[in-house]
Amino acid sequence: MLVGIIAECAILVAVAFILSRAVPNMPNKVCRFVFLFVLCVPLNFVVNYVNVWTLGYHKMRWTGSFIIALLFATFGTFWPPQPHNSKTR
Repeated sequence: MLVGIIAECAILVAVAFILSRAVPNMPNKVCRFVFLFVLCVPLNFVVNYVNVWTLGYHKMRWTGSFIIALLFATFGTFWPPQPHNSKTR
């Protein structure tokens, strides 16, 4: 169980790093949505594989993966950009 938690945290840290580098450079919201959707579909399967392998959860099908990716991509597309300077609001 500990291996599954560590693996899932490592995957999420890697995705956070990819998002921190790629999303601020997206020219428009359509590109951001497509990028997030394409990134989230395989991410759902990787996290699901880790959960099945280590924790014994049930397997996710394509429909569930697409729904989760669609929700995350929609949320990430319309989320306002965060300022990099800690003194600005």
